[in-house]
Amino acid sequence: MGSSPKSLDMENPLRSRLETSWDRLWRREEEFFLSGKPEFRHNADFIAVSSIAEQFYCEYKVENEFALGKIPTEAKNQGTDIHDELIPRVPVEKEKFVKLVSGKQPSYAVLRVWGTVGGLRIVGMPDHIVWMAGRPKWLVELKTTKGDPSFLWPDQEAQIRIYGLLLDLMGFDCSRMRLALVRLRAGELTEHERRTWIERVSVNLESGKIRELEAKSKGSMKVHLLAHTRAAGVAAIMEKRGYWIGEREPTSSTSVGKCRACEYNSVCPKSLYKSLGESSS
Repeated sequence: MGSSPKSLDMENPLRSRLETSWDRLWRREEEFFLSGKPEFRHNADFIAVSSIAEQFYCEYKVENEFALGKIPTEAKNQGTDIHDELIPRVPVEKEKFVKLVSGKQPSYAVLRVWGTVGGLRIVGMPDHIVWMAGRPKWLVELKTTKGDPSFLWPDQEAQIRIYGLLLDLMGFDCSRMRLALVRLRAGELTEHERRTWIERVSVNLESGKIRELEAKSKGSMKVHLLAHTRAAGVAAIMEKRGYWIGEREPTSSTSVGKCRACEYNSVCPKSLYKSLGESSS
């Protein structure tokens, strides 16, 4: 004898509450994106997490990107290709996503994160999330490098902390979530390691054996583990908020190395690398 939808809900109130919470999330998300209006710097409706993170690198780079558009570089193209290869994604419908992340076993899925902090409407897309029973257990961000992966830069830390904050503000239970920012020299991976990379990292995070995985990488990978706190994410945003609401003008980097690596160094009025080159000619 079959059961009506109502009787199913009565038999499994936990499932009913879970589904209702997801419905509320999707409705709040729709309302959030409908609320956008061009009131921030550069007439932005919404501010990307990556743009706030880039402010920690150099705010004039953010200025130039909005004024001139993104300039493709070989390094950026390679980084995008590596991301797509190591963390492949397949689009899924909302219903399938909910079912996937609500199970008792760890599952891998990612969704757009969003929220308002300090009056700023902020959006972003993390690289990877490990879920269990509807709760984000690990938030993972991948950064490729040609140098020493043991360094964690302020812009990278700010980015993953803001992603964690937005997940929290969306209403997920993040009380046990940890952050893992992976810095990797991807060129040293074998073809097999590339195909299985995200699964191996996830499994080792879940089992607490990430240091063993690092040891096998022989110095080509470092996993920077961070505790999630709302306060850290809020602090990162509030430090850079004034730029977006017009309280102040952009500040520039004081690092010649950053200017040398920046794709806008030939046109940026604050470029230390360009200035040095001109003075020596």
